[in-house]
Amino acid sequence: MILQDIKSRLNETRNWYIVLTLPRKERKTKETLENKGMITYLPTIYVKRRWKEQVKEIQIPAVNRCVFIYATGTELEELKGIYPTLPIEMTEVGH
Repeated sequence: MILQDIKSRLNETRNWYIVLTLPRKERKTKETLENKGMITYLPTIYVKRRWKEQVKEIQIPAVNRCVFIYATGTELEELKGIYPTLPIEMTEVGH
């Protein structure tokens, strides 16, 4: 989604939600949601992985099985039949 599309949609009341995905399907889910016109966020980190004699730096999701969306109530209702969703307030960070 391009910046102009995001700016034009910000006048609606939105909240952040978490969409739960299948294991290792975070990027595909993000792409699918963006194709539906959703504003998404997938935080990533760089890690070094070793294959045989080669070390590569790859980018992986920082939070497994989660894609963050900035959605209205109607957009969220459309997604509930397809993906499990959680409001950000329901998540608890352990200490």
